Amino acid sequence: MPQVNINVSKKLDDSTKNKLQLEIGNNMSILPGKNIENTMICINDGVSMFKNGEAVEGIFADIRLYKSSPEESKKELAEKLFSIFENVLGIKSNAVYMNFTEMPNWASGGSYF
Repeated sequence: MPQVNINVSKKLDDSTKNKLQLEIGNNMSILPGKNIENTMICINDGVSMFKNGEAVEGIFADIRLYKSSPEESKKELAEKLFSIFENVLGIKSNAVYMNFTEMPNWASGGSYF
């Protein structure tokens, strides 16, 4: 039950958002037990981003996971996401930040886990 929040400085059209979510979703299986079917992806575009007091073009991805995933799988997914962001959005990895948060509990579909 992953939840992926993507904040991107660029304004994206619906076609690009759809391509981005499919690319991300189709690679979630890098993490054991995760897949496009059990992943919620939120894309927030046109977000104001600043670094060192200056406006920047970039991405921040917040990836929340139910329970822990192997470090090597998270590393592989991060590397894949860097590639996806560059290929789909044209934003290089030096302007992409992401974190992985592993949650001991989760609620969805009317159930608490």
